[in-house]
Amino acid sequence: MNNICIYGSHNSALVVEIDGEIKCVLEAERFANYKNGGFAQYKVLLNSFVSLDYMLEWIKKEYGVKVFDCCYSLNTDVIHGKTTYHVEKLIPAKEYKHYNHHAAHAANCFYQSEHPTALIFSFDGGGNDGKFNVYHADRDTGIRLLKRIINPLYNHPHVCYDLGFPYMVIAHYLEDIHQEVLSDGNLVYPGKLMGLASYGTFDHNWLPFVMAFYKSNPDGMNYHHHISVLSQNIGVPLNEKERLKGEVAYKLAATFQKAFEECFLEVAKPFMDEYPDLPIGMAGGCGLNIILNTRVSTEFNKTVFVGPSPNDCGIALGGMLQEMKPKHAVNLTYSGPNLLDIDTLLMYAQTHHCRKIVDEVQNSLLETSFDNMVKDLADGHIIGVARGRAEHGPRALGNRSILCNPSLSDMKDVLNAKVKNREWYRPFAPVVRLEDVNKYFEWNSESQWMSFCPKVRDEWRDRLLAITHIDGTARVQTVTKEQNEWLYHLLTKFQQVTGVGVLLNTSFNVNGKPILSTMQDAFKIYTETQMDGLIVENYYFRKSGYTP
Repeated sequence: MNNICIYGSHNSALVVEIDGEIKCVLEAERFANYKNGGFAQYKVLLNSFVSLDYMLEWIKKEYGVKVFDCCYSLNTDVIHGKTTYHVEKLIPAKEYKHYNHHAAHAANCFYQSEHPTALIFSFDGGGNDGKFNVYHADRDTGIRLLKRIINPLYNHPHVCYDLGFPYMVIAHYLEDIHQEVLSDGNLVYPGKLMGLASYGTFDHNWLPFVMAFYKSNPDGMNYHHHISVLSQNIGVPLNEKERLKGEVAYKLAATFQKAFEECFLEVAKPFMDEYPDLPIGMAGGCGLNIILNTRVSTEFNKTVFVGPSPNDCGIALGGMLQEMKPKHAVNLTYSGPNLLDIDTLLMYAQTHHCRKIVDEVQNSLLETSFDNMVKDLADGHIIGVARGRAEHGPRALGNRSILCNPSLSDMKDVLNAKVKNREWYRPFAPVVRLEDVNKYFEWNSESQWMSFCPKVRDEWRDRLLAITHIDGTARVQTVTKEQNEWLYHLLTKFQQVTGVGVLLNTSFNVNGKPILSTMQDAFKIYTETQMDGLIVENYYFRKSGYTP
């Protein structure tokens, strides 16, 4: 059997399953180099039909599939004038079926976990089956909807509770967050607000009014009115053109974060009490809120699981997993494509200093070259990595990453100035071997996909300044040898050389672009910024050349 699943709106993706095995997860933004892009409805690619056709041709070349037995689809309709086109009909299949938004989020989360049963909260800006749903998941019986959460103030079955829109919209009024058209900001504001919130302390007097704002059902049509009411209640002017800055902005960001958590817990706590022994799954775009994830884990002593793609880029995968219902956990972290233009490697090798660092035949490190790379990292060099299959999801996890030494006090500023050019307040993440995580961080379990932000241990904060956020936390990635052998060995060698078993890991892209998928983009960043080195597959390119 050959099946395909498509999600068509923003953060579109295709998932291919052949004979019970998921072969790949292809995100449209990576192929088109257009962040959060989709085939239909929202953030639509300029030539979305061409993009889909190209991706189908890629699938045909890689796997030899020309016609699928079934195509599962969601949000694929495009309206031109009086005509509605259904993008999934471009996919040759014998049968077409539809699936649901939050049910797919829940399946994405559950079937990538190790748990036999779980309580799953799926919440975001909304889909065809609600905005905040609670599920009971079981390997034997499947995923069952426990409740679709209705807005508590309206108590109307068609007014679903939305925590996503009110969380993000306040960023539109804060000076430190680069202002976007709101439809674009909707997809990038939340992560930035979360980073800025740590610079402030929530206001107890404001909190009830901000929670009331969450429950007032703001949306893209009416939010100006609800913002005006909030502004009067807290006594702070909120104007899109004269945006807040400084301490009042930080305090407002922190209060919005706190209100988000409290509104969630009002809903979630009764279910957590009813199912006290079940682990918690966090799904939907709001599952990317690592502050909430960490609080649920630590304050309530819960096992919390968040998959690699809780946002909409994982909906297609969830739709497929919902159909497959695997009995054992599937790990699809590195299920994206290889570099799309890898056959051009030789061309770049002719014009750049290059050495091999991995012997593919022996499957071993070429020690001298690898040690040189480790020494470069120790000395403060910034190195891009583009090797193997791409990560699926919004986090770079070692295969499309930029790595550097977090123990150099100015490394965060150097990285921002030389390569990333991000807002000053946004933190960079650490990667550490799983067995070492408790040595550096107040954390004892996996965080394979940067889903939590534990405290950096006091004795390491001065040595890990580049990855320690203003509140003393860090968005940790853990890695094992089985998950990413190359990255694991790199951390081992780096610890031997420096005494620090942590690297700074950020996504290999520049501001406003998705994680890269081509050598062309890798070398563009490498040559046009002050990046010092570049790893492409098993080769290390170095601007300063090599000593004999």
